[in-house]
Amino acid sequence: MRTLIILLLVLCIGTAATAQQRFDNKVREDMFAGMDGDKESFDRAMKLIADTLAKEPDHPEALVWRGDGELFLAGQAFQRRDFAEGQKLTQQGLADMERAVSLAPESFAVRIPRATGLQPFARYMRPYNLAQSDRLMKIAMSDFEFVIEKSTPTWSTLAPHNRGELLGALADGWLTLGDTTKANAYLDRMIAELPDTPYAKAAAQRRADPSARAPLTCLSCH
Repeated sequence: MRTLIILLLVLCIGTAATAQQRFDNKVREDMFAGMDGDKESFDRAMKLIADTLAKEPDHPEALVWRGDGELFLAGQAFQRRDFAEGQKLTQQGLADMERAVSLAPESFAVRIPRATGLQPFARYMRPYNLAQSDRLMKIAMSDFEFVIEKSTPTWSTLAPHNRGELLGALADGWLTLGDTTKANAYLDRMIAELPDTPYAKAAAQRRADPSARAPLTCLSCH
């Protein structure tokens, strides 16, 4: 969960448009605290989301954040072995995310929260439902790749931290899926574009040994 929190914070701040106050500015701190164990903060975030959707049912950012919250709750339900509740929350969360992207397919503030919610959830699901895990991981990868593609004109101006988190998330996801060719392309970019950073060092380690456990994200978050 810490990975999800850091990626959402870093990438939403670093890459999404800032011309207007974004919904994630209103909800993210409470959501992050909630995912770190503060139930009161989580409930406050979900209430803000619910109130927003009551007024504007097609609010894409509120929908995707509700999806993230529902997947978090689904994980908790699965951990306490309430599989029916976990499946219901999973279906609701995925439906909210899909609807959000259909309403705002070009929005980083929608694509990034979906990707960073799906990636850890897909990894969690891997021992239990490999086909679903692969499907969700591929959706997350497509969202991250969309962000990188659309960021091309300003890519070199992004902080190394932001570029490293995006490239690292992609490399890690494709390694999880067993596609070393795609993973290596992102590892090579980390090495070439981020010299003398923890990201380049970690990428070089994973490039030499794809089965290594060295993390590729959250390397300079503290």
